[in-house]
Amino acid sequence: MSYEGLIAETVHINGHNGDQIDGYLARPLGSGPFPGVVLIHHMPGWDEASKEMARKFAYHGYACISPNLHFGERGKAMR
Repeated sequence: MSYEGLIAETVHINGHNGDQIDGYLARPLGSGPFPGVVLIHHMPGWDEASKEMARKFAYHGYACISPNLHFGERGKAMR
């Protein structure tokens, strides 16, 4: 679906120990402030459906970030 009045783009977030985490940020045009949503993707990871949900939130007036949590190596707690 095509949405007007918003900006959506991939951003890079500085994580723990300097790790770079990709995120998808969608927000309405304008200076804000906007209410915010953190959108956690489903398994197996970040995909177009997650990005579409972020754009829908932005279309309805929210700033939405969807960090790609399926990246890098697993930590010791996950082994």
